[in-house]
Amino acid sequence: MNKTEIIKILKETASMLDSIVDTVNNSHLPDEHLNIKNLRGKPAFFCRTKDGKQVYVKQSESEHIRYLSSKHYDRKLKAAAEKEKRQIDRCIGILLTDLDSSDVDKVSDNLPEVVRENAILSELTSEGYARKWQEGNSVVKKRRTHKKDDYHKYKTLRGDYVGSKSEEIIADRLFARGVPYHYEIAFTPEATVNKSKPVYDDCGIITGYETLGFSPEAEDTLHPDFYVLNKRTMKAYYWEHLGRMDDPAYCLKNFNRFMRILDSGYIIGEDLLVTHEDSKHPLMTERIDEIIDKYLI
Repeated sequence: MNKTEIIKILKETASMLDSIVDTVNNSHLPDEHLNIKNLRGKPAFFCRTKDGKQVYVKQSESEHIRYLSSKHYDRKLKAAAEKEKRQIDRCIGILLTDLDSSDVDKVSDNLPEVVRENAILSELTSEGYARKWQEGNSVVKKRRTHKKDDYHKYKTLRGDYVGSKSEEIIADRLFARGVPYHYEIAFTPEATVNKSKPVYDDCGIITGYETLGFSPEAEDTLHPDFYVLNKRTMKAYYWEHLGRMDDPAYCLKNFNRFMRILDSGYIIGEDLLVTHEDSKHPLMTERIDEIIDKYLI
């Protein structure tokens, strides 16, 4: 769990505590306070009034006892909620002062480059997780090799070959902004991960799981343009670019693709990022950066 997620949970908790305090404040606490004394081995209820007088409350005054008991609880609850809220506010303040990095992530950042490149970084750190994600063959089950061919003509800054100038621009912006990505991975949205069958790498580390109903060579296997990772949150997204929105046949083909993905439970903006263009409205670099800033940084 990273700092942003921790702050989110703390803020949600703080909001809940604020609601408790507001509810108690709106309940009109009385000027009377409940005191309980032990008389001859039995609890006796006394009501201390605003002027400090102690008034005995008879056992027969059950409604008054319940009322005073509830208000006694409300006072204790409010005090505890206010104390906890102050503690949470201090924690949030500390975390916000250094939100963009953590001590464990700084270890790899401060290593000499030659050491950082050769070290096996901990997968519990953002950089280590991103490296494992980028190298993981359990993710990249490709049908194509993406060398230069009749379709993949555009070379990216990272050295990939992609199928359009717009895809090249997206890939180059991801690379320039330090966002890990895979291009055209094999993807079957209806497939189910089988957690009972892990896939191991050469070091015996689990890199993924077998997927039921998945074959990278199958005709109905999809190949989303990009699979991208937010290193900070460790959340991955599929990114589809629709490049010929003024072509009816192209739109129909991609509509059917999108329906498969959405019907399998994927949600645009949560699991799937989408850009589009047509001959009169080209893809703007500013739009790519907006998506990167919102979802991937």
